[in-house]
Amino acid sequence: MNNLAYELVENYKKYPDKIVIIDKNEQITYKNLYTKVANFKEHLLKKGIRKGKKVLVLVQMSKELYIALLSLWSIGAIPCFMDAGFIKGGMKNNEFDSIEAVIGTKKYILYSNINNNLKKLNTKINVSIINKLKIKDMLEVQEVDKDSSAILTYTSGTTGKPKIASRSHEFLKCQGKILINTLNYEKEDIEISSIPIFTLSNISAGITTLIAQANFSNLGKTNAKKIINQIIRHKVNRIMAAPGLLQTVIKYALKNNIQIENVKKIFTGGGAVFIDLINNIKKVFPKAKIITLYGSTEAEPISECDVTDISKSDLEKIRKGYGILAGNIIGVKECKLIKNDRKEIGKITTEEFKKMQVQDNGEIVVTGENVLKGYVGGIGDRENKFYVEEEIFHRTGDLGSFDEKGRLWLKGRIKEPYFNIESALHSKFKNIGKTAVLKNDNKITIVLEKCCKISIEKIKKEIDFEKIENIIYVKKIPVDKRHNTKVDYNELRKVLKI
Repeated sequence: MNNLAYELVENYKKYPDKIVIIDKNEQITYKNLYTKVANFKEHLLKKGIRKGKKVLVLVQMSKELYIALLSLWSIGAIPCFMDAGFIKGGMKNNEFDSIEAVIGTKKYILYSNINNNLKKLNTKINVSIINKLKIKDMLEVQEVDKDSSAILTYTSGTTGKPKIASRSHEFLKCQGKILINTLNYEKEDIEISSIPIFTLSNISAGITTLIAQANFSNLGKTNAKKIINQIIRHKVNRIMAAPGLLQTVIKYALKNNIQIENVKKIFTGGGAVFIDLINNIKKVFPKAKIITLYGSTEAEPISECDVTDISKSDLEKIRKGYGILAGNIIGVKECKLIKNDRKEIGKITTEEFKKMQVQDNGEIVVTGENVLKGYVGGIGDRENKFYVEEEIFHRTGDLGSFDEKGRLWLKGRIKEPYFNIESALHSKFKNIGKTAVLKNDNKITIVLEKCCKISIEKIKKEIDFEKIENIIYVKKIPVDKRHNTKVDYNELRKVLKI
């Protein structure tokens, strides 16, 4: 059966009493999850949710999120998700004409009333009802076409109208298989996670996920003590978290002389992972292997790298401005670098494609089964997709290089390609904190937070591979709320008034 919800049925039959999700103090077995999904599905049907309906899901990472997701899939309905920035202030500025219902917490249902289209919807379902339902114990899963949309993700667009990424049931199955192979699960693993999409792989693979007690609205404001207590209390042996959340946890642990030896593997991605963070992770989790993953909504994963023990030669490359080591290509069929000019490409021949390719400082482009072929309505396709004969490639907008071993190094976004400077800074200066690098009046400017005092003379001496013109200190460098990692350069330029 093509429907992803059927994997829950299969796992329920195989190991009904295995704990699949731990949320706060509640342990949910596959039998519990199966029953809750069966009940919530019946409730959704009574509310008029049908196959093919688009339903906006405004639920943060929790057991309710996965119950809602699996219930919608079992009907053949399409869950829709938005970037965090849309949910509150940005929602009113975007059009969501095709949304037919909303599932959410009380707070986010109230936020949905900001949008002119969403506030008119009659069907708004509060997920708190999940714990009160006792309707049906058997889950019947609707058959769907393998190319049917399983998830629609609204992402920010340059046109003022959001791009909509559609991932089919077949696409997510393929992605799940790649992730399961990459993440190298063992049946007794207990993983604490703050990244929702990876928990789907865990549910499929039969792995227990402990949902991090993080502040998902702003990961930087997470109570690190709660996360550490979860890891110790539940004997967690794996961590899946964004660098920003790890930084918060590590900072607290180092301050309080906490060391945790039961964690054996740490996976992180979704933003820059610098060498000082890696070194600090090793201090707190001395027995853990640290794996970084590089990818995006449109292609996950693209590469992986075991950064537990960076070699002396790799460390020297980082210090000389190579950037961030993203490692070996995985998952995608092809990963190439093309000339960095951001011109629209359209359809080209294999020979034309070869002429565009470079080994150093090129835009990263990928193709494969786990690479999104286009956006809903074609919005964003011309800028982000191109054909080589009949093969569709995705343009990541990231700049990279390949080394002599065929490993990928990241240079940053095309608009702000300065991971080489940032990575070198983090390798040469201890406790430098958050950094940003941009061009102002065609001059390279380093931005640091006021708590860090390093002279421009010292930085110029250490960063000799680029001409540094200026250092600006700010109270706080703005970052994305989703991962608390990526510098929000638009907001930073407002802060700097440039």
